[in-house]
Amino acid sequence: MRIVFLLLVLFVPAAHAQVTHYQVKLTPDIDRQLLTGEETIEFLHSPGDMEWQKQAGLHISEITSPDGETTVSDRSVSIRLRTNGKHRLHLQYTAAPVRGITWFADHAGFDTEFYCEAWMVCDNSPGQRATLTLEIVLPDSSGLSAVGAGLLKKQWRDGQNEHFVFEQNLPVQTYLFSFGIAKLSRSAEGKFIFYAPDGEPHKIGFAKTADAYSLLRSKAGVEFADSQYTQAFMPEPIEQEAGGLALMPARYLAKLEQEDQVMDMAHELAHQWWGVLVGIRSWSDFWLNEGRATFMVDAYLEHYNGRAAYEQEIAWTKDRMEKLRAEGKDRPLHWEAWKDATDALGRVPYVKGALFLDRLRTELGEDKFWAGIAVYTARNAQHLVDSQDFERAMEAASGRDLKALFDEGVYH
Repeated sequence: MRIVFLLLVLFVPAAHAQVTHYQVKLTPDIDRQLLTGEETIEFLHSPGDMEWQKQAGLHISEITSPDGETTVSDRSVSIRLRTNGKHRLHLQYTAAPVRGITWFADHAGFDTEFYCEAWMVCDNSPGQRATLTLEIVLPDSSGLSAVGAGLLKKQWRDGQNEHFVFEQNLPVQTYLFSFGIAKLSRSAEGKFIFYAPDGEPHKIGFAKTADAYSLLRSKAGVEFADSQYTQAFMPEPIEQEAGGLALMPARYLAKLEQEDQVMDMAHELAHQWWGVLVGIRSWSDFWLNEGRATFMVDAYLEHYNGRAAYEQEIAWTKDRMEKLRAEGKDRPLHWEAWKDATDALGRVPYVKGALFLDRLRTELGEDKFWAGIAVYTARNAQHLVDSQDFERAMEAASGRDLKALFDEGVYH
């Protein structure tokens, strides 16, 4: 995401739990802006309480579990478990979300962003990772297609409907479960997939994505999580990373191919390493996702357009940071005192985070800095991190004590 304003509910599980898998089947009614859902949650837990979140507009018609007593409220589903081990919870529901879904004009489809609790029952805290099988059922006559996180594993018609099944087999945070529905044509080249309204092959877009991938892959030192990467260009504005997927506005595709505006493409692609492969343990370190993606775009601009382009972008970022300070919006990058989503996230993680990484690059020099980025990424692949994990990786690669630098730049 380039810019995000969210309303989050802080949730701490009553006991340690690991949600292992969500299986969701959704049948959208686009005319009524309503989703009908069926869901099974498989999870590990000891005897005691477990809780998931949902929006108030998600109404459960049936809930069953052989392993405990369930309770449903406006914004949560909980279970009191009697036994230890693996458990299953099955739900049927309808959902009319108030946020997290954008319904397109003229019944042209919709897309989702960030709030999994808009369309499924889920643990929306960043400290939890899970896998997902998502089946979307659309009327065969609608001409609509679906695109989702992970890989498209199955697609078939049953006479009246078309079914799309996406599998996110590597655990990710549930805000990375986003998907979209629109009139889209699919094209593929190598490991890259485009969904676009016009059905063109988009050779230039593929080439630019491959170029950005090559640079980011070399700096990360490791491959991102999924074997394929999909970019879906949706009818209305969105910039949202997901597992193996980026949702972007259709109007951006022409800017990418004809006007050479590569920044949004590179930003969302960078999240496949820093956000998907390496996730944050809490929203307090959101800068590790967004500041890093912003900085990696600057690094790609340096590769793509030369050093002057990088320096120009850093100068612009410094100006933006000065404006944020003047507006009284400055705060530490590692921020535990947030009261709402604008405090927790907002623009500071993007802007100040990129500037700290630029400073670290200058302080350590090219070789040690980029070695540290690679150590951090490889060491923490498929794990959740905080700012101390990043500090330790940079110290390991540079052979230096960076406590004073991180204290000043990240914690104060």
